[in-house]
Amino acid sequence: MRVTASVVLAIAVLLQGGCARTPEPAAPAEGCDDPEAHAWYLLPPPAQRRSRGPLPFLDFTGFARASYRDALRDLDGLPEPSFRCGSVPVQAYRFVWHTPFFPGVVVRAQRNAAGQAWIVGRSARDFEIPGSSPGRPSSVIKGGTCAPPRALSTQEWKAIAAAFALLQGEDSSAGLDGSTWMFESVVDGEQRWFARWVPRDPAFRNTGRMMVELAGCTDTVPGME
Repeated sequence: MRVTASVVLAIAVLLQGGCARTPEPAAPAEGCDDPEAHAWYLLPPPAQRRSRGPLPFLDFTGFARASYRDALRDLDGLPEPSFRCGSVPVQAYRFVWHTPFFPGVVVRAQRNAAGQAWIVGRSARDFEIPGSSPGRPSSVIKGGTCAPPRALSTQEWKAIAAAFALLQGEDSSAGLDGSTWMFESVVDGEQRWFARWVPRDPAFRNTGRMMVELAGCTDTVPGME
């Protein structure tokens, strides 16, 4: 039986004592004075753009970091804010669902120093696949749609914070036919990041689905099954 977002909401009630405090703004990360550091969304920065190992990717973590960085930029309008350099959010959580077959989605929930919390979901840009042979038309793969940004209720915010707090461990397993689920958070200046390829762990699956559902990215949900 699949655990739904409502179960995660229930978990939040148990953990609300640890999530109620509004954290202090994070101090700038070391090395952010370097102009090149502002291109780094993660610490340490990706060592390479794509894994050069044979498939399946031997360096899944490096590949996922590079894919994550690209996903935060390959959006219509402004790129996603860094959780490391520049104006780092007071407290924020981000989920990226990335697949090579059609545009993925980026969802960010954050809270300001006044305690106001909101969530925004964005689809990656449409992309074009060339025709299989000369003269054949190309295909445009269109991204899904997400609801406009909206305020989060206290219960919803606590659910997100509780769900991200449960994410633990490393797993570098990877494959060719599937999706990469990536999670990033910053709380009290502590930056955490996880990547899973088609995660089986309910903690990761439920957190990703909850973020997408709360952001109203309904077109994406069926593809996450």
